[in-house]
Amino acid sequence: MTKTIQILVALAVLASSFTACKTKQKVTKIPGANVQAVAPTASTVTTPSTTQSASASTASSEAEVTRNEKFSLADGETNAEALKFKYHVVVGSFKSQVNARGLQSTLKNEGNNALVVINEQGMYRVLISSFNEYMQARTRINQITERFPDAWVLVQQR
Repeated sequence: MTKTIQILVALAVLASSFTACKTKQKVTKIPGANVQAVAPTASTVTTPSTTQSASASTASSEAEVTRNEKFSLADGETNAEALKFKYHVVVGSFKSQVNARGLQSTLKNEGNNALVVINEQGMYRVLISSFNEYMQARTRINQITERFPDAWVLVQQR
């Protein structure tokens, strides 16, 4: 009887070892799963340059994001002078005005003259700087790229 129990226990252990762990699993590959997303509203441009140093031409050969939009001051904004400029550096874009105001407040506390505008689609853009020259806007982005790696240039459509 003891021999029978030992055999049954051995068979149970052996059976559980075959069913407990599956070492090979089927992996389903999804085509295109590792393709990076592209923002559909962004137009990628390369800054035209004819005479630049080697380091400057390397920096400008990277893709730059620029968007052309019509926008106006968000409710409560009083700095209409900023809208006279053509190029604006955007450091945040929000569906919620409260979130845009939060970033604006942080930037103003740091000494920046941040501004919140709203575009025709209802997106609130936080502008940190405005310029009449495109290269000035790109220079400003290069200065803040460590903190705002996704900063981009917004061109005022008139």
